[in-house]
Amino acid sequence: MDNNEILERSREMIRAEGEAVIAMTDLLGEPFVEAVRLVAACPGVVMTTGSGTSGTIARRLAHMLATTGMHASFVHPADALHGPSAGVREGDILIAYSKAGKSAEINHFAKVAQERGGQVISLTWEPESELGKLSDITLVVHSGERAEGEGILPFGSTLAAGAVSDALCQMVKQLRGFDLSTLAQTHPSGATAELVRKK
Repeated sequence: MDNNEILERSREMIRAEGEAVIAMTDLLGEPFVEAVRLVAACPGVVMTTGSGTSGTIARRLAHMLATTGMHASFVHPADALHGPSAGVREGDILIAYSKAGKSAEINHFAKVAQERGGQVISLTWEPESELGKLSDITLVVHSGERAEGEGILPFGSTLAAGAVSDALCQMVKQLRGFDLSTLAQTHPSGATAELVRKK
């Protein structure tokens, strides 16, 4: 593979990933609005969960929700089944990420969360999967295989799920009236506080 081919293949990968993210705009609909309103009105804790790259995006959403004033945390699905799922209470929300919706530990966690009075929002390619059927709200994030590494590796799908998560977080923040000036206190180091002070 020569240098030109490396560059062209890389450019095509980035184009495909960008298109996968843009495709999410057409998949947003009433379930997304329901999810935004449910999370914004949550009286308890928002837990996020997922394994592998889905877990990375789940952890990121928990961080962003906490950053914007919500009681949110990531719970690894395997750990959840060794006790932490007992922390779910009525009014809590579990946001579960699983591309295929088949991961046994995630599905079991979702089932326990509902049994304990929580509600489940899932982000998955497969709304008819076990996870989709276990969920109160299912957000379809099917970004297509073209943006996946060799049609398999979760490249574009991870970015697409992240974009939907960002939109969810932004809308929840606005509905809850979170004041960005708070970030000057909670982000005393780094660029975030500097940007807030400049506004």
